[in-house]
Amino acid sequence: MILDGHRWKVVGVARDDIDVEAEDGTQSSLTRDRVEEAILASRCEVVTPADAENRKALLDYTGGFERLDQLTTEQQALVRDRQLLMRALTHLEASGQKLTQRHLDHRDTVSEIRRLAHRILEDEHGYSAERARRQVADLKIMRGRTLQEDFRLYQRFDGNPVALMDRHHMKGPQGEARKKLDPFQERFIRYVLEHWLKPVQVKVASLLRMAKEAYEKTAEGWQQLSCYPSITTIRTRIKAMSATQKCIGREGIRQATNLMGAGSTDIRAVMFGERVESDEVLLSLMTNANGGVTVKTIAKKNAKDEPDKGEMFRCWLSVMLDIATRMPLAWVMSETPNADNTLELLRMAMRDKTREAAKYGCSQTPAPAVRIMTANADNGPALRNGTVRAAQLGTGSRVSDGRTYHATDKPYVESFFGPLQWDVLNFLPGYVGSRPGELPGYDPKKAAALTPDMVYGIITRYLIDEYPLRPHNGTGMFGASPKQKLEEVLRDYPTLTPPSPSERRLHLGLKKQLTVTSEGVRPFGFPYNSTALQRWADRSPEKKVNVHIDPDFPRQVSITIEGSTEVIDAQLTMTALFDLTLSEMVEVTTDAIQRRPDQCRIENQHLKDARARRTMESGFFAPANLPESWTLLERLERQSEQLLSVEIVPPGPLSPRPNLMDRGPSSTALPLAPSAQSVEPKSAAQEAPKQRVFRKIERDQS
Repeated sequence: MILDGHRWKVVGVARDDIDVEAEDGTQSSLTRDRVEEAILASRCEVVTPADAENRKALLDYTGGFERLDQLTTEQQALVRDRQLLMRALTHLEASGQKLTQRHLDHRDTVSEIRRLAHRILEDEHGYSAERARRQVADLKIMRGRTLQEDFRLYQRFDGNPVALMDRHHMKGPQGEARKKLDPFQERFIRYVLEHWLKPVQVKVASLLRMAKEAYEKTAEGWQQLSCYPSITTIRTRIKAMSATQKCIGREGIRQATNLMGAGSTDIRAVMFGERVESDEVLLSLMTNANGGVTVKTIAKKNAKDEPDKGEMFRCWLSVMLDIATRMPLAWVMSETPNADNTLELLRMAMRDKTREAAKYGCSQTPAPAVRIMTANADNGPALRNGTVRAAQLGTGSRVSDGRTYHATDKPYVESFFGPLQWDVLNFLPGYVGSRPGELPGYDPKKAAALTPDMVYGIITRYLIDEYPLRPHNGTGMFGASPKQKLEEVLRDYPTLTPPSPSERRLHLGLKKQLTVTSEGVRPFGFPYNSTALQRWADRSPEKKVNVHIDPDFPRQVSITIEGSTEVIDAQLTMTALFDLTLSEMVEVTTDAIQRRPDQCRIENQHLKDARARRTMESGFFAPANLPESWTLLERLERQSEQLLSVEIVPPGPLSPRPNLMDRGPSSTALPLAPSAQSVEPKSAAQEAPKQRVFRKIERDQS
């Protein structure tokens, strides 16, 4: 039995169980109900020993062929004609005729065979009389001996028409006998193939010449050696090898997985926004970074110089694709991929894209805004970094990282770039090809005539007007277009609500640390203010705050304060900029300068001249060629040294401190206390304190 992909040999049958044995000798027991249910469901194939023996005999006879579809077209037509003759001979035998070689060679028998073949085509195959007549007229009938042998062969294999095929491929030695090389030559071929299957991808001709010099010949090999195998023999052996084996050896297991891997056919998402894939690619297109100005005045001697740095470059395109519907959610172009571009990609996926559709003249409706449930990307530095991860986790998205150089981890967005290149970029001026040297007669730098904004507009129209309307045969799409699949998903499954404006500002926006003034805060030079912000600034000594701004909707900002749970909102106070994005606001403020560069240069020169004239007329600056203009610093240094010098009076002899309250005549010195030897005892009258009489203070009448 062949059950669930496993071969079992029945060794015993009980009332409720069937004892079986696997090919490796493992024994097991299967319930009778399970086997009978599998047979009814066509999940179990029962092969009797007789059928197995007949199949083995057929395979040995035909050289491995057992079905008509395995034969070539010519062999199939030949076998069908011979089968028609065998069926005609079956009718003859059923009528009682003895099919001997002599009888089959008779003219009347041949005519009877043609008549029976004509009737079989009309009655059993539904051929018209005219078509059956033409078919029988072209029928080649062999001699009686060949007909008899083919008829016996046809009966031996139970009417299997494959047995009637020509066996030219079975002529000559078979199996090991077909090899005409001696063991030394076979060993040398293996030695060459071992080195050919290395990732350095050497050429066969060069490898064969070097291998003849490096190969170590044994004594037995010298005795058997007739000659080295030819390069044709080596190439024949290479062609006979498995394509997967060659890819693993010469490309590496990582690349072989991408090229030869079976992939996956599971439906990975059913809701809009449930799972998305992001990737970036360097566009095969040379763009002109000078905007609309593509002509400039240069000297004749510099006419053949290379373009200036930054004038011609290739752009990076980052794309986010929804898996359930295959709808493009976001696409961003940049000169170099980085975290800011990925944040812009996330913001675009979670907002309405009507602005891009209107700006670039699209006729269809783009994908709506959606919250991303699971984001799948590779290990690119622009897609995998702390800033992007914090933004994704802040908006409630799960992150799934694909392996490096494993395109099968995110096959949907990888397969998107092929149609974009061949259907769009290949027809634009400046196309550089898909690999170096692909277009040797075309110079993409000279042909570059599109600005990055023009290329972005072309890609936007393709992703909104064309790609969503094309039938898609990917897994789970079943030929429906992405737009049809989006309508079906939005109707049958719940919708993921996109993040709120405050969530977008706090997790996906740009962050600036600024100081609050009476005019509020000025991120990127634009004024934002609110009553709540001024009240906080009035009662807080610390004025530093973090300002979060959404570049797509800059009318309002969110302000957070370190150490505080309060989140303050502030509005743009310049009403003329309400309907613009942040990039458009910056463009408006710089447009007056960038639009007239020559006039700005002339005005700057006039300003410089007027300022120089006023400076010279003011008399504040002394002429630089006079010595007096260079002596102030030295004079100030001398004065500062004199001012900072401190004079100290040398100390005199030690003396007791005088009584500050003594108003009598002052004495310059008091007698020292007598020594211990000269002290004499004093009487009580002498020890009594003396009374001092102060003189009267008279006011000077004069």
